[in-house]
Amino acid sequence: MKIAIDGYELGREARGVGRVIDNILMPLVDLLPQDEFMIYTKESIGKYSHPRASEHVLTYCGGYLRWQNGPLRRALRRSEPDILLATNYILPLVNPWKSVLFEHDISVISHPEWYPHKYSLPRRSLIKRSLKKATRVVVPSEFTKKETLASFNLNPEKIKVIYYGVEDKFRRAHQDKVLAWKEKKGLTGKRVVGYLGSIFKRRHIPSLVRAVSLLRGEFPETMLYVVGKDLSGFQPGEMARILSPEWVRWEETLPEEEITLFYSAVDAFAYLSEYEGFGFPPLEALACGTPVVLLRSSSLEEVFGHVAILVGHPDEREVAVALRTALTNETERGRLLEKFDQKRAQFSWQKTARELARLLQGLKSA
Repeated sequence: MKIAIDGYELGREARGVGRVIDNILMPLVDLLPQDEFMIYTKESIGKYSHPRASEHVLTYCGGYLRWQNGPLRRALRRSEPDILLATNYILPLVNPWKSVLFEHDISVISHPEWYPHKYSLPRRSLIKRSLKKATRVVVPSEFTKKETLASFNLNPEKIKVIYYGVEDKFRRAHQDKVLAWKEKKGLTGKRVVGYLGSIFKRRHIPSLVRAVSLLRGEFPETMLYVVGKDLSGFQPGEMARILSPEWVRWEETLPEEEITLFYSAVDAFAYLSEYEGFGFPPLEALACGTPVVLLRSSSLEEVFGHVAILVGHPDEREVAVALRTALTNETERGRLLEKFDQKRAQFSWQKTARELARLLQGLKSA
C-alpha cells in the first residue's frame, strides 16, 4: 500500500500540526512494514530517512491552499496513493483518494468570532467539505469528536479519537541545571507560577495576573513567568501594560533547549484556556514534574482532569486558591504528580502511532 503524507507543516523545528506528524511519522513507518510512504514537504528536511519512506520537496508557491491544490495535488496524481494522510485540517479541493483527515480542533467552526471574517468564512466551508469527503477523521479528544458531531451531520463511526503524546525529552531537569537557570533568570528564592503558549483572549492572561497579585498578599516572593507571543487582539501595548508589574517576567519565546528547564523551574503551571483540542503545554509541564492549574473546559478536563487542579471559571479569587494549593500543598502536589507518572504511558507517541496504524490497516482491508 502506498501512503501519501501532507507534510506542509513539517520542518526542522516543527510546531503545532508539524510536531504531531513529526512524532508519529517514523514509528508509523516501522509499524506498517509492508507499506511505502511518500512524504510531501515544502522544504528539504532530511530527517525521514528510511528504505520505505521518501521525502519529496514540492516548490512552495505562497500559502498552504495554493501549495495543497497545486504542487501537492499534481504530485498525488502522479503517484496515485492508496491513502492520503491529510494532516492539516482540510483536503485538496479535488480528492479522489481514500483519505484520513486530521482535525486537531474545530475552533474556527465553534468560535468564528476569534478569527478575521475573511479567514473564518472560507475556512468553515473548506472544513465542512473536507469532513464530508474524508474516509476517516482523526481527532485528539472526545471533546473534539462531540463538538464535530454537533456541528456536522456525520456518522460517529467515521471519527476516531486518538490522544497525542509527549516527547521523552520532557522530563524533570537535573536540579543543578534548574538552579543555575533560575539564577540566570533572576528567579532564585522565588515562588514561580508559569505560563507557556501563544497569548489568546481565551487563555485569560489578565485573570492569571490578577490571581498572582492576590497571592502576593500572602506570599510576596511569588512571581509570574509568561512565555508566549501576544496574539490576543487587544489594543497595541495593552498586553505589555497588563504584564508590566515588576514581579512579572514576559518573554515571547525561549530557545528549544531551555523549555524543559522552564517547566522544571516553575513551581506551578497555569493554563486557563477555555478552548483546546488537546493541550500540549499542561502535558509538558506535568511530564517535567510541575503541577498544573487548568480551567474546567473543552478537552482539558477530559484529558488532564485526573492529574490537575481544576477551576470552574477564570475568576482571579478562584484561580488564586487553586494556585495556592499547587504551590504550597505538598501532599496534593505529590498525589497529582504520582498519578500522572502512573498514567504517562497513555501519552506516548508510540501509542498514537499504533492506533493510527490500526486505522490504516482497517482501510487497507476495506
